[in-house]
Amino acid sequence: MVLPLYDAHVGIDAGDTGSFAQSRPGTMPPGPGLDQQAQRFVEQHDLAGMRLRTFANGRIGYARLPDGTGYLRVSGFGGYDGDSPAYARNSAVLDETLSQVIRPGLRGLVLDLRINGGGSDALALQIAERLTDPAYVAYAKRARNDPIDPGRHTRPQPVRVRPAADRFRYTGPVAVLTGGETYSAGETLTQALIQRPARTVRIGQNTQGVFSDVLERTLQNGWSFGLPNEEYLTPSGGKTFDGEGIPPDIRTGNFLEEIANGTHDSAFTQALAVIRRRAE
Repeated sequence: MVLPLYDAHVGIDAGDTGSFAQSRPGTMPPGPGLDQQAQRFVEQHDLAGMRLRTFANGRIGYARLPDGTGYLRVSGFGGYDGDSPAYARNSAVLDETLSQVIRPGLRGLVLDLRINGGGSDALALQIAERLTDPAYVAYAKRARNDPIDPGRHTRPQPVRVRPAADRFRYTGPVAVLTGGETYSAGETLTQALIQRPARTVRIGQNTQGVFSDVLERTLQNGWSFGLPNEEYLTPSGGKTFDGEGIPPDIRTGNFLEEIANGTHDSAFTQALAVIRRRAE
């Protein structure tokens, strides 16, 4: 029942028996192993052997290139403090991390979300808050609210990005790297940055295409299932990117294939070219 939907936010949890969910064909669920492979590849092929500075329990990596361009890699939005799952603590760790990497002298920013398993939308938007001066509407959310009519939804609620107060904010050129392994909150951040007043260029491939929070229910036998019941709408036009994912402005090669083949990182190369043209 779940497999044909190819929706990573639809799943069945049978407790000790196991669980099942299915990503979009041709993509792979992000995980620690894939994340480590990607980091090694980036350090070798993009950073000429330079090691990333890691923060937030290893979920965020950063390097400042010699020309002042920053490279910020985020593998998820949560799990930043191994001792505390609380949102407030995760938010504080992220705030401290961003204060160390988004600093004066930044001449461009490559934001790498290609291996990102998602997490908290609020944490994701905390990054967007460091990348704007004016406030803006990122997207609007609405939930299905009729068990019979699939066209009935709640009134769309706008979600706003407000500039981070009393923090350095970077408003220069940004390139966001995305792919089929960009999931959930990684996608909502990507969608939020589409509306960023200082335009952000998306480079890579379509994101996974799963945005909604997961509605969970329990079956009589104790198993549970989850499914999406919301839509994230663009502020103008009310478009959703469910299923297809957010497309890039510049399409490049498949990042996983480039890792497997040990070839160059086509999205990173394009990102540097775009940023340097805009910074001139």
